[in-house]
Amino acid sequence: MGWWWVPLMLVMVPWLPGHPGSQARGPGLWSWVALVLWLPGVHPCLLCFSPPIQQARLCRDITGAPLNDPRHRRCLEALDRAAVPLASVTVGSGQRQALQEIVMDALHFLEKQKDKKPFEVSLQEAVSTIWVKLSQLQEAPACIPPCGYQPDARVFQCATCRLMDCQLPLDCPVQDVQVHTDEAITLLCYVPFATPPNLPITWMFAKDLHTQDLALFEELKVAVEGLWMLTIQDPTPGTVACHLGVPSEPLVRKYFYLNVSGGSVEAEQGLQSQFRAVLHWPHGRTAGNHMALLGLGLGLGSMVLVLLLLRVLLTWGSHRCWSSPDISDHQTSHTPGQQGPPGDPGYLDSP
Repeated sequence: MGWWWVPLMLVMVPWLPGHPGSQARGPGLWSWVALVLWLPGVHPCLLCFSPPIQQARLCRDITGAPLNDPRHRRCLEALDRAAVPLASVTVGSGQRQALQEIVMDALHFLEKQKDKKPFEVSLQEAVSTIWVKLSQLQEAPACIPPCGYQPDARVFQCATCRLMDCQLPLDCPVQDVQVHTDEAITLLCYVPFATPPNLPITWMFAKDLHTQDLALFEELKVAVEGLWMLTIQDPTPGTVACHLGVPSEPLVRKYFYLNVSGGSVEAEQGLQSQFRAVLHWPHGRTAGNHMALLGLGLGLGSMVLVLLLLRVLLTWGSHRCWSSPDISDHQTSHTPGQQGPPGDPGYLDSP
């Protein structure tokens, strides 16, 4: 049977035999109102601002026929058909009053035109006027994922006669943040949708945990006028959370998990210092001057090397001359029979 059989049974109860409320005239008007609001296929957009009793009175004034007259029934059916396209209408929550005025003006227009034009013609003109006025209403901003309660994006659904909020959770996904032990980090409790001014913001921390369980957090700071950022010196591993709004009516909760590492900051800072020293030469000294000095140094070094080689060669030549004298300087050739000086082995005494 479907879900709609419940209100149908409520309407039919007075008709059951033996029911104390059963009467020959059938169920009361309130029972039919309940049935119209719940039966499948009925589009209650018109019923949001014009209850069935008001529509019945309008058709009675237009047709002049009683409730059980076919003309009256055809009038109600025409109103229902005209309301079918309006089931898709959705306006911002701030435009709900304007939508109600548009619908009520259309019904008043029908009532004024009852003696001037045919009902079908007047109804078509009223529907056209409704759509023209609806096109002039300001659209509600779209819901911005992935999280947060967004009051400005609340809409009024004509098909359900209800205000609907964004179907998004209050808790945002945990963001992983890489940070070093000896550096400061700044976290922002920023949301990409409009929020009321001067909302309180509460910062919390769960040490060594990757969690969204609020029972595990300890409160850090509370700001009445909005402490949108939190700067942490020497961070510790754990989850930082910011709670935007009063505790009983939060708008959003954001989470940041701090992945803390160390050991590379000092080396990086030393490298950066050297890099800055290279970039900032003293006044009057440029890279070109250093290249010129380097060339001069290489030239002087080459000259010293040549002089050293020459000295080595000269020393080596002198040593060789003294260690190997010429034999001609110490020997004298003798002719046989020639007398040499006394004491010479070749000296012969003449007979």
